[in-house]
Amino acid sequence: MAKAIALFYFQKAVTQIKSIAESSDSRRQLEYSIYLAMAQSYLQKYQLIEANEYSEKAEKLAKKLEEVKISSCFDIQGDCKRLQSDFMGALSDYNKSLQIKLKSLGSEHLDVSKSYHNIGLVYQNQGKHDEALKEYNKSLRIKLKILENNDPSIAVLYDSIGQVYDDQGKYDDALSMYNKSLKIKLTQLGDNHPSIATTYNNTANVYNRQGKYDDALSMYNKSLKINLTQLGDNHPSIATTYNNIASVYKDQGKYDDALSMYNKSLKIKLTQLGDNHPSIANTYNNIAIVYDNQGKYDDALSMYNKSLKINLTQLGDNHSSIADIYNNIAIVYCHQCKYDDALSMYNKSLNINLTQLGDNHPSIATTYNNIASVYHRQGKYDDALSMYNKSLNIKLTQLGNNHPSTADTYNNIANVYNDQGKHKEAISMYEQSYNIQESVLGHNHPDVAKSYNNLRNVYQAEGKREEAISTNEKSLKEKQEEQEKQEKQEEKQEEHEKQEEQEELESLF
Repeated sequence: MAKAIALFYFQKAVTQIKSIAESSDSRRQLEYSIYLAMAQSYLQKYQLIEANEYSEKAEKLAKKLEEVKISSCFDIQGDCKRLQSDFMGALSDYNKSLQIKLKSLGSEHLDVSKSYHNIGLVYQNQGKHDEALKEYNKSLRIKLKILENNDPSIAVLYDSIGQVYDDQGKYDDALSMYNKSLKIKLTQLGDNHPSIATTYNNTANVYNRQGKYDDALSMYNKSLKINLTQLGDNHPSIATTYNNIASVYKDQGKYDDALSMYNKSLKIKLTQLGDNHPSIANTYNNIAIVYDNQGKYDDALSMYNKSLKINLTQLGDNHSSIADIYNNIAIVYCHQCKYDDALSMYNKSLNINLTQLGDNHPSIATTYNNIASVYHRQGKYDDALSMYNKSLNIKLTQLGNNHPSTADTYNNIANVYNDQGKHKEAISMYEQSYNIQESVLGHNHPDVAKSYNNLRNVYQAEGKREEAISTNEKSLKEKQEEQEKQEKQEEKQEEHEKQEEQEELESLF
């Protein structure tokens, strides 16, 4: 499709350019517009080499026209670099664009707002959440000053801010932002616009991370219903929603349902994007995770290698997505007790991320955590604790003490102490993990139940019978509450179905 669009622009241009003098500004302006449009078209199809090539051609022409036109070229070049995980290069291009816009348009212009938004995206990709929020808020202030408070582009910024809060584990703040976005979109765009579907999808992502799987599925299905109506059943956005629904099933341990949804997603992507697109690689990666969870390690490795092959071709060997796949392959090796192979893969992942993301990114913390888990399995407790603490220090700096990922590391450190027989230290760490999880995720989340079990077991090992009984009773009470909640939801669903049946009967008469 992108090539067809590009060819259309070329043919249209050839006819018009022939009648214009070679050295005239009119001809340069036309050529500039065509090259820029082609660059944008290639960018949308993730053909980044071609997008960058045509943006550079447009840039050469822009230098002979107005300086402000160069900024659009830098924006596209920045987009290409950001999508390739060249974050320093992207920041350089976005800042060049920003300086031109400030000089040519002033500080309160919508194009300046766009630049702040772009810079915020890079910081978000780098895990620099505070810097990202700062840039997003700069962008927001300009828009609020120029536009009406309920302009749809303001809703888009609320979505972006919500995603940062989501990354930080500030789920209530994220939901608040998504609701502000949704309110604007429903008012301005109606209740059946694809942008509404995007916000439902974002909201569902938060619910999924909170372990509110029914709420997540409800939101994903609302998103799916809109997109099926507006975009048809073979659009990439439909594939994305199938992918997200699959992730809920995966987290619930419904692996067959997850694979069914991932394959529906894959089928659409193969039709619409071809068999060599990074999004295809992402789906292969997700399918591999399910196979790994099922203990089908050879199938998992096969899928990871298909994903790796695509990404190496499309993104190069130093992209953060490559690091993610190496990390996932290492997890399989670890499950197979191939610890040396696992460590080799984790270190390949680590080297890429240190280069691309710096030494203080949450992804670095994840890799340290995973390396520690290998050392733990090998009985190298001191090495494991050293790595877990390196992971913890990054998470405390980047995510704060009240993030679920920080709780995970406290839990992992506690596991090592427990295996060493250091029960007091283990209890301290388990309690920190539990307190964070209950605060952020709520007491009905599966991870909180695991923390109860860990605490109960270590209390028993330490001979603290009363604390163990207290913890067990609390766990049982909350399980009962969860069961009652589930029963109420089922009753509500039955009533809804009966009402629908009654309405269908009434419509027949």
